[in-house]
Amino acid sequence: MKIKNSRQYSVISKQERIKNLSTVCCLRSANQKGVTLIELVITMVLMGIVAVVVANALSTGIQGNLVTDNRKEALDQARVAMERMRREIRNLNNSASVTTGSATQFCFTDTESTLINYSLQGADIKRKEAGLVACPVGEGETLSTNITSFSFGYVRANGTVDTAYAAGTTKRIRITLTSTISVESVQLQTEVWPRNL
Repeated sequence: MKIKNSRQYSVISKQERIKNLSTVCCLRSANQKGVTLIELVITMVLMGIVAVVVANALSTGIQGNLVTDNRKEALDQARVAMERMRREIRNLNNSASVTTGSATQFCFTDTESTLINYSLQGADIKRKEAGLVACPVGEGETLSTNITSFSFGYVRANGTVDTAYAAGTTKRIRITLTSTISVESVQLQTEVWPRNL
């Protein structure tokens, strides 16, 4: 019996040595609980890769949203200015009621005998009315901001576009403007057929 016990004792002793060896090498045996350093490092690396992929997808979505917002704001500003000018120029009194008709300024009297002046001042479209005797450039209320390009074209009956208004030949007025917010630009163009030309 002593021999049997000594064999048991030597077998247990070998198991303990294997157990001690596995903990020194950062490996765990089946009956140990917990996480080894290698498992922890692998988990952290995998979580880092997933975080980078998710962050990249989110930043692309946020950038797309910003571009859309900037483009929408530029379009809204340009559309409001364009609609107001179109509506008022359509009510031009007659071909002789245009005081100034250049590439960046249009001053006229409408059907209600109100003198209205549109001009570009820096990056703003200005509008002034009532009590004007002359049509100064850049005075009045700001109709639209962030305008990078603004021009009037005066279209003859044959389709030729002039840069200055001519009372006898101009039939339509072409308005072109570009609004820019951040790096997003929107260009709008319309042609107005005044009722009394």
